[in-house]
Amino acid sequence: MQLEDIDKARYNKHIKITFIAICIFMLAVSLTVSSLLIHFWGGPEGENLHWNIAGVIIAALLLAKILTAYKQHPFLYEAVYMRKVKAELNRIYRKQRKIKEAAAAGDARAMAILDFSYRASRHVFELDNNTITLDDLTKNQNDLLTLQQKFNIEDLAPYQAEWVKEY
Repeated sequence: MQLEDIDKARYNKHIKITFIAICIFMLAVSLTVSSLLIHFWGGPEGENLHWNIAGVIIAALLLAKILTAYKQHPFLYEAVYMRKVKAELNRIYRKQRKIKEAAAAGDARAMAILDFSYRASRHVFELDNNTITLDDLTKNQNDLLTLQQKFNIEDLAPYQAEWVKEY
């Protein structure tokens, strides 16, 4: 996976519009379906929690179907791309302890994974306006550069997702 330049304004605008549309869809569909289920099968005592839950589940399933069908739409490109980047960061994070140990021992692939992780994290943090942890991230990147110098590794290979499985 390679990092791409994303227009921050477009990304934020599309994320907000998508989030609002999802909320409105869930609200409208779950209330409509729940009301219909209660109208046709609900009890007079008012014990209709299971019909309300069924309405929310049906709305969520419909939403998942719609999002799956439209995930290739250009409007959702940035959101889908960032979701993939975040998923890749989660894969790396789950194995980060072993990756850091290997990098400390001079493993160039581990260093390449960490380099991608740090660059991708910076990319995500800047797009999401999460600047609180950028100082820690800069420190980690500097530590990685120190490791590269220690083991005389000038250029890191481009990140390959399958490398994470090795750790």
